Amino acid sequence: MTEANTSDLLSLAKLTSDIFTPHLESTFIFNVGNTRLPVTLVNCRENPEGAGPDSNRTPFSLLFHTSADQNNPILEAKDFTASVHGLEQGAIDLVSVQRVLRPASHPAGAYFQIIFG
Repeated sequence: MTEANTSDLLSLAKLTSDIFTPHLESTFIFNVGNTRLPVTLVNCRENPEGAGPDSNRTPFSLLFHTSADQNNPILEAKDFTASVHGLEQGAIDLVSVQRVLRPASHPAGAYFQIIFG
């Protein structure tokens, strides 16, 4: 895992699922203020039917997992805005993250989703 500095921020408009697919099962870091939460990318799914007529990319979602047995205030939030670190190309700044229910086929823990429309 690498951490980018603020000069290495990725453009939200240029993100695609192809950037994340090679990083399945890799560790990322959610930064919220001065709090950091390590998470593992467990799913990257495209939603081609979610694209509008003027879409420049295929919408996709990311699903992250971490242990719920930690003392971290991020685990108490239902949704939050975070920067995401873990890609060699740079960090993603100010994305909306939602805590979601555990998918039935996944192990226990805390799950978070980011959707790129």
